[in-house]
Amino acid sequence: MRLMPSRLPLSRLAVLAILPVLAGTAVLPAGAAIAQPGPVELFFETPYLAKLPSGTRLSYDYTHTTARKDLGDSFDETMQLTVVPAEEDASKQVAKVDIRRGEVERGAGPFPAMSNPLTLVLLEREAKEITDLSKGSPYYIRNRLRDALANAKVEPTRFDYDGKSVAGWKMSMTPFADDPHKQQLVEIINRRYEFLFSDEVPGGLYAMRVVTPQADGKAIIETSVTLSDQPAPAAVK
Repeated sequence: MRLMPSRLPLSRLAVLAILPVLAGTAVLPAGAAIAQPGPVELFFETPYLAKLPSGTRLSYDYTHTTARKDLGDSFDETMQLTVVPAEEDASKQVAKVDIRRGEVERGAGPFPAMSNPLTLVLLEREAKEITDLSKGSPYYIRNRLRDALANAKVEPTRFDYDGKSVAGWKMSMTPFADDPHKQQLVEIINRRYEFLFSDEVPGGLYAMRVVTPQADGKAIIETSVTLSDQPAPAAVK
């Protein structure tokens, strides 16, 4: 998987950003205490970053592992999301993502400081990797990811963060399991995605895990992204 260009403009990711119009919000039955978000609401519409003061930095550990060289290189990266004032209007906030692999640094943004834009960056990477591996159409791959996100499974869960158990949501999907072009996608057809979100976690997104298994269940490609620490405090003005 190649590094992204120096800074991806928002337009490169716009094809994924249309997802909010494709699905509504799922709600628990009448009388339930907590409304369950729909997948698009959880992924794109919840204003996680609006709660963070300007200058806040969130760091994520990114690990990509492959079992064979023909599947690409294994590598580790650090992804840092920073909330900063917008250049055109300092009263508004935007978010940028900086990515470091060894001594090489790349980035993406700026994005509106609302939902966590790291989800868009990660999905753009996924679309490119699958396109490279399958030699298929990038438009077709993006459409499959779009459809899967609109219909992903969301369920309540708990996980450990900062030494305590927090309530959140697990979102999971297998975009290519029933794809009519299985012969071309080959091993990618069983790739599965899992995301963990929580309002108790700064930035909302706690972790993402993507696993591509063989027929015997052993992973041949695995990607994990995890919030690595507490957010750095806002910069002192």
